[in-house]
Amino acid sequence: MILTLAALALFAPLCAYIALRVSGRRAWGVVQDGHVSQGAGVYRSVAVPTWKRGAPPFVVRAASFSSLLLGQMVVPGGLAALLGLLLFIESLGKRGEPSLPLLLSVLVLSAPTGLAVAIKLLIAGQAMARRGPGAITSTRSAARWAIWHNLVLSAALAVVPILEPAFGSDQIAQLEVCYAYVTVSLAHALLLRRAARALEAYDAAQAADPAPADPAISASSA
Repeated sequence: MILTLAALALFAPLCAYIALRVSGRRAWGVVQDGHVSQGAGVYRSVAVPTWKRGAPPFVVRAASFSSLLLGQMVVPGGLAALLGLLLFIESLGKRGEPSLPLLLSVLVLSAPTGLAVAIKLLIAGQAMARRGPGAITSTRSAARWAIWHNLVLSAALAVVPILEPAFGSDQIAQLEVCYAYVTVSLAHALLLRRAARALEAYDAAQAADPAPADPAISASSA
């Protein structure tokens, strides 16, 4: 059952990633692939650069796919947030005090910014995969939103055991799951920042060493 759910969770982002990579493969241009000597004789030979088709750096590929993977949570996350909000409103007593567990209340209140992060991850993931316009900006924006959202959420979760009068072992297990997801999200935000720097370096390398109008692509990358 777990393997089936994992396969279903991977299927949609994997298909989206492959489709985006295929549609945007020409956006990476060509990059230099070394030099070859042309001309006869020691003094007449000239080192001529060779070129190969460009491709996204590994960190960009990892950040793009993982962004699509985590960003797809916008659908179940949105439904869960809506259900939580309805329960929160329904639980309001006559005195206007919610009867929901404090942990659930914190998660419901953090849902709007969590959904915003998921949407930004989807935007950044597709932009990185096809090297779309504003890929660096959208990647940095997603990382910034994810960091702030998870730091604030971590602080709010930290006070739950203090304010919750009956905080037992079940609540501790739930809190551990929340912190595990926060840790994954923060680690992914750092990956996004590295991917943005890799995209900048790729752009800078192409600008510093532009390819000719009709470069000869090496046979190994054709």
